[in-house]
Amino acid sequence: MKVVPAHLEMKSALGALLRNRGRCLMALVIIVGAVAAACGGSAPDQAGSTPVNSSERGDAELGLTEEEVTRRVDAVESLVATCMTDAGFEYIPVDYASARAAMDSDSKPSGLNADEFRTQFGYGIATLFAGAGNQASLGAGEENIRIRENLTAADRVAYVYTLYGENPSATFVVALDEEDFSNTGGCTRSAIEQVFSSDELAAGFVNYDNAAAERIDQDPRVVAAYVEWADCMIEAGYTYAGPDEIGADLASRLDNITGGGGP
Repeated sequence: MKVVPAHLEMKSALGALLRNRGRCLMALVIIVGAVAAACGGSAPDQAGSTPVNSSERGDAELGLTEEEVTRRVDAVESLVATCMTDAGFEYIPVDYASARAAMDSDSKPSGLNADEFRTQFGYGIATLFAGAGNQASLGAGEENIRIRENLTAADRVAYVYTLYGENPSATFVVALDEEDFSNTGGCTRSAIEQVFSSDELAAGFVNYDNAAAERIDQDPRVVAAYVEWADCMIEAGYTYAGPDEIGADLASRLDNITGGGGP
């Protein structure tokens, strides 16, 4: 009997979920767009694209400017190196150009735009599954990968745990790219907490922070639309309070299937 890899089983299940998600999401998008227009603005392309102070607006991660992201990446990498050194390991800070290249690779591995990517890969969780071992190398820097490979098996495990904590797939690059630091650990988490604000670290952080956007989120029509969206998904057999919960749930289900291992 042919054994179907776990991540392919997950991919099949995702197909049904994504089809229902798209149907349920359409009404939500229409309502939010209408409310945004009524508020005198337009809904941002991505959460976080419009910070309060116009002089600080940026379209990079977390609504920051590219210059600010560069500064923060450099700061985190320096702190990670210090933390790893204190733990008895060698770590070379990854330069911003390498981190940016890794983030672009993580977000757009095929060079597609956002709509094309979703059409071909959906969330990219099972369809681009590479396993935690490969993910732990994303944005780690070639020098650090060589350092890690030259360690004994036991020291390599300790190195990865010290750097990432319980979740080796939650690298700094992956977390920053996904704008979600909740799964980070080890020296990575320690450094992030010293560079990013508590709001930016909070679960469900909305990376746009102007008054119009806040009014849109709190508008009764938008609140009602989310309720309708959740009801629509329940009818299709899925229980989520909002669209943002889907990705985290899928990642958790894939980890349960694979045990955090490779495909």
